[in-house]
Amino acid sequence: MLPPSVDWTPCPPEPMAWIGLREPILHLITTPALLLPLLAGLVLLLSATVGLGWAWRALVSGLAVALLSLLYSPLSTAALSAWLTSQLPAPSPSPTGSALAVLVGRGPEIAAATTTLAARMVRDGHVERIYVSGDSSATAERLLQLGVSPARIAGDSCARTTWENATITNAWIRDHTSRTAPTPPLLLITDPWQLPRASRAFQRQQLSVTPVAVDPRLPPRQQNRLALRETAATLLYAFQGRM
Repeated sequence: MLPPSVDWTPCPPEPMAWIGLREPILHLITTPALLLPLLAGLVLLLSATVGLGWAWRALVSGLAVALLSLLYSPLSTAALSAWLTSQLPAPSPSPTGSALAVLVGRGPEIAAATTTLAARMVRDGHVERIYVSGDSSATAERLLQLGVSPARIAGDSCARTTWENATITNAWIRDHTSRTAPTPPLLLITDPWQLPRASRAFQRQQLSVTPVAVDPRLPPRQQNRLALRETAATLLYAFQGRM
């Protein structure tokens, strides 16, 4: 239970038609045990449709599965991670004065890393306040456990996408900043896979951010899943003109 001095918005998000499909599709794409048999079946069906014999069907299906399985290899994780890092926007000038740290909802493992870093920045005097966007109140509670004052914590449980992270954070900053005062320096703290896309989403909404990556020490399989997920999301955002 958060104390009243924490500026938290626990709003239930309005339904979006495609949100219910997003996670099942991403789960399918990032789970080889589901996607590879499905691909094999589809290739076999197409091969039969064009009249290939059983030997050719098996060969084509095996090649398709072998090629796609490379996506789940450590080499693919490294290559996709490097490509995502190359999408980071040019760094903003080094912020002066106390900054606002922005954390975005990415699950408990990543939240453990981002809250630890943000709390240390508060103790060192580099961060004045922390805004948690699109996450459960458990992340704010962890900040309290790490010694951050309730008055320094704000956030919402409303944002469901990285774009909404930027939109809702931007609205909160406007509501809590005097029109005559400059926008505080923003430190965007998240995992290295999401950081390039999130930084560009914030920039597209006229928020200048300094990207800060954390190392959540995830197992290789989860790193691969995040690399695949963020590659797909980055391509989608580029198609939508959000990059």
